[in-house]
Amino acid sequence: MISEIQGRGSYAIRAARAVDVLEGKVVKDAVVLVEGDRIAAFGSNLTLPGGAESIDLGNATLMPGLHDNHCHLMMDPLDLDAVVYKRSSARKTLDALVNAQKTLWGGFTFVRVPGDCEWQYGLVDLKKYIAEGLALGPRMQVAPHYISITGGHGDANDFACDLCMKGIGKIVDGVDAMRQAVREEIKYGADWIKLFASGGVLSMGDDPSHSHYTLDEIRVAAEEAHRLGKKITAHAHGAQAVKYCAEAGFDSVEHCTLIDDEGLAMMKEKEIYCVPTLYCLDFIQEPANPMNLHASIIQKAKEMRGFQREHFAKIVQAGVPVAYGTDIGVFPHGQNWRDFPCMVECGMEPVAAIQSATINSARMNGIDAEVGALARGLKADVVAVEGDAIQDVNLLEKVRFVMKDGVVVRREEG
Repeated sequence: MISEIQGRGSYAIRAARAVDVLEGKVVKDAVVLVEGDRIAAFGSNLTLPGGAESIDLGNATLMPGLHDNHCHLMMDPLDLDAVVYKRSSARKTLDALVNAQKTLWGGFTFVRVPGDCEWQYGLVDLKKYIAEGLALGPRMQVAPHYISITGGHGDANDFACDLCMKGIGKIVDGVDAMRQAVREEIKYGADWIKLFASGGVLSMGDDPSHSHYTLDEIRVAAEEAHRLGKKITAHAHGAQAVKYCAEAGFDSVEHCTLIDDEGLAMMKEKEIYCVPTLYCLDFIQEPANPMNLHASIIQKAKEMRGFQREHFAKIVQAGVPVAYGTDIGVFPHGQNWRDFPCMVECGMEPVAAIQSATINSARMNGIDAEVGALARGLKADVVAVEGDAIQDVNLLEKVRFVMKDGVVVRREEG
């Protein structure tokens, strides 16, 4: 269990450089002044106030607390079937707390969980538990469940029909059922609604290129979520599914693997965020992958990976807004940094990749008045990584310092 190292106070956090995500630039000889749970000042070579404790991190890179917008805290690639079908909601929620703390230790002070593999509302309780200060963990926004068509990415397609197995999420068909499902999610504490708008990779018997919900079903989900003041996203690999979501005015779309030029234009015009999740398809194909996946799933991952990198490069070039997300839980928790090198490989500048995991995410989630940047008055979520992470984004693995809400939870001075 991660516990705080130092509580709130007055701190002067110093490092060789910091990322100013609001201006999109690097600040040399950076200082972040913290008072209580807020940032008091940020800049270069600031005068240190009397009484502030100096934390000198040397040749490190400071940045705001990082965000992962596609984080499955209840999943574990070491035993995926057991996680989905053999564990209670209570056990999955305990697992999620442990994984949330691994995430915080890795420098991610905020996560969005876009559905997870359970049938109760453990994610909502975990979010509240952390927010009330009963345990350390990242800030959270959650979509409690996946919403899937019968036979879709969220159904139990590889089980015999006479076993009457539940899907991994809510199985919802038709406009009226969709309206009711969205209302129920919001009733029990959803921040986001999450649909499976297309087939997926890790499911049997479906095709990632196929649209699963009709445009009418997708529209009513968006209308109902927005009418009740919530946001909506969708798992969408296929080009048509992406366009349906864009036409309906979704707030984000996950993956966008097979997006076409029309979909790119729609997402850019409507400022709909892409949450790309790149590294997970690499992990699925690794020979040492512990998931014991069917050969057809590995083949889907291989085919989709090529499209994924090509189309994400087009997303970057087109200027579609991007918010960082990994699909962690498909690969081991604590490795949330893995998508940064993939994004840079596809042509995204390192500073832009960090912006996607900070200020872009905060804006998408509607929390940029509180977090997402190193700026006076914002919450003191501060992370430092070893060396010059702008020159080598792989250094984002090497976290040395984590502060959330002005509380130091990790500190490794050089």
